[in-house]
Amino acid sequence: MKINNHCARRILLEVEKIPNGETLTVAKLQERISDFPIEDVLFLVTLFNKEHYLTVLDKVSYDDNDVFRDHKIKCLTEKGDKALDTIKSEDIWNLMMERINNFHELSIFTIFSIASKIVNVRHNELFELPNDLLIENTRW
Repeated sequence: MKINNHCARRILLEVEKIPNGETLTVAKLQERISDFPIEDVLFLVTLFNKEHYLTVLDKVSYDDNDVFRDHKIKCLTEKGDKALDTIKSEDIWNLMMERINNFHELSIFTIFSIASKIVNVRHNELFELPNDLLIENTRW
């Protein structure tokens, strides 16, 4: 299944909003981002859970990577939080969509990497650092 990058970003943004100690079912998540079909949401939540970007409770077994509508999303993991940091800014997200010809063909994980580089360049420009002191995002 092809990854819908806009849906992936919205999922991470919504999961970040879950209050500490609470959960959100996948079905409720899909209601919040109803412009995306449940199949996309289920696929991406399963993928993000498998890749340790978010934590899903009520897993059928440790070997089963399928996520169902009634499963509860607990939170972003540290890896998920770091990834979201790179794509949270509307400015950076829109810049990538405008400048990358094949934006919709790229994996969300490639987009995290590109956004990280853009954030690094912006930080370096903000602090007017010489090239030998460039900030490198080491959060990956």
